[in-house]
Amino acid sequence: MPRVQANNCEMYYEVDDYTDPWLKETDTVWLQHGVGRSSRFWYHWVPALAGRYRVVRRDMRGHGRSSAPGPDHTWSIDELINDMRCFLDALGLERVHYVGESIGGILGLVFAAKWPERLKSLTVWSSPTSIRPSARKALTGGDRELASELAKVGGGGWVKVLIEQKVISGKSQEHIDWVVQEWSKTPTHVLQGITRMLAGADIAPLLPQVKVPTLVIAPSRSPLTSLSDQLTIRNSIPDAQMALVEGPGHEIYVDEPEQCINALLRFLGAR
Repeated sequence: MPRVQANNCEMYYEVDDYTDPWLKETDTVWLQHGVGRSSRFWYHWVPALAGRYRVVRRDMRGHGRSSAPGPDHTWSIDELINDMRCFLDALGLERVHYVGESIGGILGLVFAAKWPERLKSLTVWSSPTSIRPSARKALTGGDRELASELAKVGGGGWVKVLIEQKVISGKSQEHIDWVVQEWSKTPTHVLQGITRMLAGADIAPLLPQVKVPTLVIAPSRSPLTSLSDQLTIRNSIPDAQMALVEGPGHEIYVDEPEQCINALLRFLGAR
């Protein structure tokens, strides 16, 4: 199982590459998951991408099979984007096409503003610029305080609320059981720390600084990020493109993978 030490964190990752072996250079697409998930949540994307690109999937700090800091750790966006830069350095990847879902997109936007030379392109999925009051309500199913709710129910209990609120997709009972099982692997203190960090974050002022080719893949009915939020990202980044995807909720990469993959491949092909 491939692991690498980067920014004082042992990170788990997977590489899938079924490109022609005689090619001297193959572009890399980095797929980055969101809060509570892991690299496993991109499994259904690999067959469509790995015949054309080297595909890298990484478990974010504290998620999946990457190491987790302790309960007293202070989470920050600066640390998480430094994780990303050090991960690229550890793998010897100078530039990649970065694809981030939810917080993965938020981190991609901040990373692109700071280190544009490391990205050939940026694609963000269902990524809010900040967590607004309506989104906070969707995250708890009401007006409860999220950190205390997490202490009671853990990741597995929380994701059941998120499925009810159509933040997380539940395509069948078997799928829901798998999602609950996977979310339960993320330590509760990790989820508490990251959600506290995101509660006060607003990346909108950074958007005009993003100077890499950018695609915004926008859900039409996400309870966490409105369409106007997605338009703000598109309109604030020079020459950014947007693809609107109709779906039942936030996780359009799960519900409508064919639409999303086709939009991504068109965008990457034009690079």
